[in-house]
Amino acid sequence: MEAISNDELSTGSGGRLGVTMFFPDFSFRSPVMYRIRNVDNQGRFLVGSTLVTGTDWQELDSNTFRRVQLRPVRSTGLSNFINYFSTPALFKSIQNSIFISVISTIITVILAFWFAYALNRSCMRFKGFFRLIAMAPILVPSLLPGIALVYLFGAQGVIKGLLFGASIYGPIGIIIGSVFFTFPHAFLIISTALAISDARLYEAAISLKATSWKTFWTVTIPGARYGIISAAFVVFNLVITDFGLPKVIGGQFNVLAVDIYKQVIGQQNFEMGAVVSVVLIIPAILAFAIDRIVQSKQVALLTARSVPFHPKPNLRIDLAFTIYCGLVGLFIIGMLGICQFAALIKFWPYDLSLSLNNYQFDKMDGGGWGAYYNSIKMALLTALIGTCVIFLVLT
Repeated sequence: MEAISNDELSTGSGGRLGVTMFFPDFSFRSPVMYRIRNVDNQGRFLVGSTLVTGTDWQELDSNTFRRVQLRPVRSTGLSNFINYFSTPALFKSIQNSIFISVISTIITVILAFWFAYALNRSCMRFKGFFRLIAMAPILVPSLLPGIALVYLFGAQGVIKGLLFGASIYGPIGIIIGSVFFTFPHAFLIISTALAISDARLYEAAISLKATSWKTFWTVTIPGARYGIISAAFVVFNLVITDFGLPKVIGGQFNVLAVDIYKQVIGQQNFEMGAVVSVVLIIPAILAFAIDRIVQSKQVALLTARSVPFHPKPNLRIDLAFTIYCGLVGLFIIGMLGICQFAALIKFWPYDLSLSLNNYQFDKMDGGGWGAYYNSIKMALLTALIGTCVIFLVLT
């Protein structure tokens, strides 16, 4: 048998790999003798609990050979980074992560902007209701939209036909789910930016006989541009660092956050996991730095002489915005509702009778109600300690 490279050593939970896995027909009762050695002085392997180094051949009987454990050589310096970027599958994850983050950011910011614009710059009805619906996704983990999309568009999905044969497992599902769970973050930031406006600017635009469209691009957008930019970077950071959603619905579409899980948990390769973590944090740091630079250039839009802006009723525009917000709200309610409905079903999609059996956590793996109480305890402690720390830092 030829030498085994580091790339072939995908270790298990113990961090080592039994050498017999490379011999499908291996039997410890076989009279065959085996010879094994390291190809260089950096190599090492275990025979039982004995560490073997050096390049001398070791001749072992089958019963002893089955106790041989292999481990990739630990690299130093930049060799781990070189190995990462020279691995096509891993390097592809960078492209996938950036692609998903950019597309999700564009869609989310556009949807959130018009939603916030409708609530702040129109006289549409049910503003409080739509604002409540818009904030609902911020209360759920990113895993939930992935689960909801499986129920809606998966192999047994309720409306899988709407994808026209495309699979929800992959970039389509990740983008839709990312838009769902980042929407309230973008909405909050943009809504705050649009709420701060000086009516005198709009009066001046009317005096200059500017059209509504020109006023929008010369007054509204410049006044909200810092909020839009901040929202874009927040959404980008949330998407590129999220793990739960790609893990649930990503399929074979690898992204950086999932690669960390695979390297650390799946292969016990902490060195490569650290490399992926560094690669993942670079775009997040760049986005944060650019956002801070942009924020430093922002000036106060309201002064003591400013006049609050109050929109005027326009039946056609108000109706259009009501329909738009209704469609966005229907999307959010649909994602939340399908998960709650599935939670009350005995066995999806074969037995749709209602039942509370799924809420009997003590009968399930994962810690039952104890895990639930631990989550609440950790959340309360984090909120308390985090709020105190932030208060002390800011004061």
